[in-house]
Amino acid sequence: MDRKLIITIFIAGFLGSTIGVVGTLGAQKIFFSESPTHQGVIKKEEGPVIPVGEFTVNLRGGAFLKTAIALEGMNEKSEAAITAKDAFIKDRINTVLSSKTLEDMQPEVREDLKFELINQLNEVTGNQVQSIFFLSFVYQ
Repeated sequence: MDRKLIITIFIAGFLGSTIGVVGTLGAQKIFFSESPTHQGVIKKEEGPVIPVGEFTVNLRGGAFLKTAIALEGMNEKSEAAITAKDAFIKDRINTVLSSKTLEDMQPEVREDLKFELINQLNEVTGNQVQSIFFLSFVYQ
């Protein structure tokens, strides 16, 4: 083969690959940068952070978990709604946490636990919770 032909094919392949990668990254940024986070939870604005308390539960399989939790409301009005449902929120948190195993507490799946708790707490509060914070997290 001619040397110029080989160089032309190499440059065409390189440019085609580069354009494909840049196009893919650009499309992801455009179409997915403002997409809802995991399971449809959309962070709207910074809301009040309300401490819920400390929880110590037995996990399925004999392990235990001790954690302190705070919730972030959707807006300033949500603090009153969350505070009014304090007993229901604590009950729901205890129920969800005690249904989990030690494997469910591992760092790589902890985000799934957060989103499950957010969904459960939104059922109780009428969609007033946008985020959950584990202030401490000890399991054994």
